[in-house]
Amino acid sequence: MNQKMEKDKYLNISRPNKTCLSCGKSLVEIEKHPTILTNEEVARMDFCEECWEKYKDKDYFSFWITKRIVPDSKQSLTKKERNDLLLRLFESLYQDKAMESSYILFYLAHLLMRYKIFNWKGTRSEPKGGEEAPEPKEFLVFENKYTGEEILIPDQELNGEKVSESKSQIDEYLKTHLPEETNQKEKD
Repeated sequence: MNQKMEKDKYLNISRPNKTCLSCGKSLVEIEKHPTILTNEEVARMDFCEECWEKYKDKDYFSFWITKRIVPDSKQSLTKKERNDLLLRLFESLYQDKAMESSYILFYLAHLLMRYKIFNWKGTRSEPKGGEEAPEPKEFLVFENKYTGEEILIPDQELNGEKVSESKSQIDEYLKTHLPEETNQKEKD
């Protein structure tokens, strides 16, 4: 069975089906299920374990076990709720002007720009000051799209460890500040 597939056919293989193509059983909640590619039109076919027993001896081009991520049953935040919480966290840290939060501010500002709350305005250099030769310090300039406020964030060197730490802190903040109806549903 050393066949080659044409590139255009390979690129048109469909994503996993949500249901078994034989019996209609939902495959979304199943962690693993059999999948084949047919010989003729190179079609993807996903099956539940029971139906696979009927098809496993048929002729097919390729076979594999599809692994799915089982959807989380917890209610998640809406985009608006997430954005409001991220903006609230940013404003709280930005008002404190604490040096230990400068990397998380840097990370949050980029998230808020990605979520279209902040607009990128550029960079600005300002002297550090001090007795020794002043070395300019770089700032990233953002604008809050809703208030028009200009926001200066000290530029940071990208650091994987700090990014991971910032992401963990933000995720924890979002989990602990869920809206009341979401918190209540989790308690029930």
